[in-house]
Amino acid sequence: MEPRTSLLQAPLSQRLCLSCPDSKAVADVCAMASKVAYESPKFIEFVVNQNWKMHLLGTYNCWNEFQKKNSTQAFIFADRETDAEAIVLAFRGTEAFNAYDWCTDLDFSWYELPQLGRVHLGFLEALGLGDRNRMQSFQRLKQNIYENSRTPLPQTPTSGLPDFVLSDETKLLAYDHISAELITILRNHRNAKLYITGHSLGGALATLFTAMLFYNREEHRIFYNTEDDVARRLAALYTFGQPRVGDESFASFMDASLNKPTMRYFRVVYNNDVVARVPFDNSLFGFKHFGNCCYFTHNYTLQILPDEPFPNFLSPVYMVLSRLYALFELVQSFFMSYRYGGEFSETRLSTVARIAGLLVPGIAGHSLVNYVNCVRLGPDHLDPACLQNSEWDKSQ
Repeated sequence: MEPRTSLLQAPLSQRLCLSCPDSKAVADVCAMASKVAYESPKFIEFVVNQNWKMHLLGTYNCWNEFQKKNSTQAFIFADRETDAEAIVLAFRGTEAFNAYDWCTDLDFSWYELPQLGRVHLGFLEALGLGDRNRMQSFQRLKQNIYENSRTPLPQTPTSGLPDFVLSDETKLLAYDHISAELITILRNHRNAKLYITGHSLGGALATLFTAMLFYNREEHRIFYNTEDDVARRLAALYTFGQPRVGDESFASFMDASLNKPTMRYFRVVYNNDVVARVPFDNSLFGFKHFGNCCYFTHNYTLQILPDEPFPNFLSPVYMVLSRLYALFELVQSFFMSYRYGGEFSETRLSTVARIAGLLVPGIAGHSLVNYVNCVRLGPDHLDPACLQNSEWDKSQ
């Protein structure tokens, strides 16, 4: 659906600029990494090493004990093979025809972790931290976090899954395995900063993974002392069309961890994307986004907002407007290449998805085509401190 794999034409030194994590070049790398995360390991290797001229460090196919399958994928790459200045971790998002992924997105179950708040249960399971069929695994998760926060080095895995799962070398658990990989990688690249990103489900996993790096049961410190280095070196978290991950307590924790004193969280939402509006933000479900929303309208105009308009997609007004926007976007798609150049030409599959958006509100808005367009037609910076006005028009 989204055929583009090349990065914006920018000097390599600017693509992952340490002084400007909110720049268009950085956003483009994160958007394209989120896109490439859907592909096979061989394709990822080719794009990163040959197309982007960067260095792939690893691809990961991780176990979800609840689903009894490897359903969490991610990859890590560096801007160069030696003495890297930037490390990027990208999680794969929701695949269009993967029922397991959609069930995870639309699952409204949660589990409460002390001082962190209520967290989406399906996302915890996707990171290999627990299993709802064994609720004692979440009690063990809390105990492991507490024990590891009191020792110089982690003595046990963070995951609360049973020992027979933890000892199975064929079952990589996303949080424990990837965080351990990052510790080693960042030790080998002392000057590197870390970027974490993902689209859709991948954005939610990127957010929860980051939360677990910062989470501490006591005094809001990082619970692995060795992870202190990982969290301190986080330059930015970029998500595209991300569903909500936790409740208001979780939102407050993450806002304090990521956006103070400087903004390091960039949640990009395109127009009527339905996935960014679930699970619901209401008195019944209680899920919340946090930080500013980098909201792009149907014509790729950026607005920095506290939240996306119509935060719960069941609004009757949203239902009507989303169909009108879907019609406009369908017509607009035929003229994108004429207005902005050949790279914005859309595939037939993308056109079919936009037609489907006339029937199912907000589905077409979730496509990565829109998010790549947002970044490439958007402003030079996403941090509101860098914008003169709350709205930036690409025609200026």
